[in-house]
Amino acid sequence: MNKRWTFFIAPIFLTIVLACVVPGLSTSSTSTPMPTLTVDAGAIETMVAGTVSAAIAQTEQSMPGLATASVIIITATPTPTSASTATSISTPTSTFTFTSTPTSTSTLTATSTSEVLGPSKSVLYRREDGSVLFSDRLAQYEVKLPGGWLAARINEKEYRDALLLEEAANTHIQQALLGVQNEDPNSLRLYAIDTSHIQNEFVSDMRFVFDATKRIPLNSDVELQAIAAKIPETATVFRFEVTSVKIVKSARGMDLGMIETKSSFTSALGVDVPIYQKRVFFNVPAGTQSITFTTVADLKEMLLPAFDAMLETINPIEK
Repeated sequence: MNKRWTFFIAPIFLTIVLACVVPGLSTSSTSTPMPTLTVDAGAIETMVAGTVSAAIAQTEQSMPGLATASVIIITATPTPTSASTATSISTPTSTFTFTSTPTSTSTLTATSTSEVLGPSKSVLYRREDGSVLFSDRLAQYEVKLPGGWLAARINEKEYRDALLLEEAANTHIQQALLGVQNEDPNSLRLYAIDTSHIQNEFVSDMRFVFDATKRIPLNSDVELQAIAAKIPETATVFRFEVTSVKIVKSARGMDLGMIETKSSFTSALGVDVPIYQKRVFFNVPAGTQSITFTTVADLKEMLLPAFDAMLETINPIEK
């Protein structure tokens, strides 16, 4: 296996590091252009207690791996929230609506006019059932994301607009968004976060990563096991332990390689917080795609069923 699959594992840890509070980063939600996030590598260990989501993302950067009908314009109508607690933060819920310029009291929207592909070579729009359809013309597949998640392509306007949402006033959400701004949009095709449930400074997220240079054999789990074996070795701040490796067939007949891992971090209050991660690999016409879901263990029972249901909607498409 060597370094073949480093491409897929590496970026995930860095995102989790940057998803939490990084000292010195402004939390303003109205500035443009976007600030450039700078992280002092020497301060990572100090940062872990208060910036957990970000720390995991840095570890993911070194992990091995395989490597619209509308344009979403983000606005959001904030809802009153109760005072934050040490373990749980309630934030406004995003709504899709397709408007033009977002404001601090905007509403997340999408238009379904004539299909014009932007720089991402993909389409992202809201469906009537509240879900979000992501159609990737580069990787050549589509998938329906569950409702309630804030999804953005980092080289499209909705990503910049997301930083102006009321939700982005929450430092952890802002850091999650800023943590992916310098990644390669041809690799990180879509980034989605759960803005409604934050526990112990951790933002649950989904990363959609594409590699046009690889195809992973899924007629056996040999290659999948090789990827899993590299995961503990490549950890930086967070060391993930592999708990499950398997290949399943979706209802649509697609082979899906799945690796489940766990880790933990110490919160600012000194509490040990378990982390759950599920990484899914599948081949698409243009290469290999992975989707990685990361959350705290306490939210696994609530969020994982929607993620698993999303996997059943994966469908290859032609360009």
